[in-house]
Amino acid sequence: MQVTQALDIMEALFQAAEHPDVTAVERYGQDAQPGGQSPPGVKVLHRSGSAAMLWAALPPRDVTPVPLPSEPLPPKWRAARILVLAHQLLDAARPDAIRSWELCRQAGVESPVAAALGITASDGSVIYLRATSASGSAAEPETDPYPDYQIPQGVREWHLRAGAPSAEPVSA
Repeated sequence: MQVTQALDIMEALFQAAEHPDVTAVERYGQDAQPGGQSPPGVKVLHRSGSAAMLWAALPPRDVTPVPLPSEPLPPKWRAARILVLAHQLLDAARPDAIRSWELCRQAGVESPVAAALGITASDGSVIYLRATSASGSAAEPETDPYPDYQIPQGVREWHLRAGAPSAEPVSA
């Protein structure tokens, strides 16, 4: 699986999630692979003006899996929240092109939960998506303003929608 295919899936899932705190989902970066000057990623913009980004990085050797948190995370932890949401969306959608996914910790990266999402594709390739965040102009709420949010059925069916990005290359 190519990095761009993994990001296509994540972008489609974030859009299908219809989360009330998300105002936009955008792709960014000029590189097609991790490790360059402009790594590819998906940016999720929030009502507060803050952004959470998942971007392709080279997987370090010191990655350790961490469990999905059982309690909701506060909005001020945007990077950790986007990782948890991405994991939950993958749990719901179960894309055929992805065999497994896990939250990962990385030595030297401070995070309250995890630093990245490790994805193993059906073809055995590994994609490592780091999470970072940027503050907006408004202060983040102390508690989740949408505690009753549930992942909609559309996430389970995102791949059936016309125009949804394909996770596999089309053969000629």
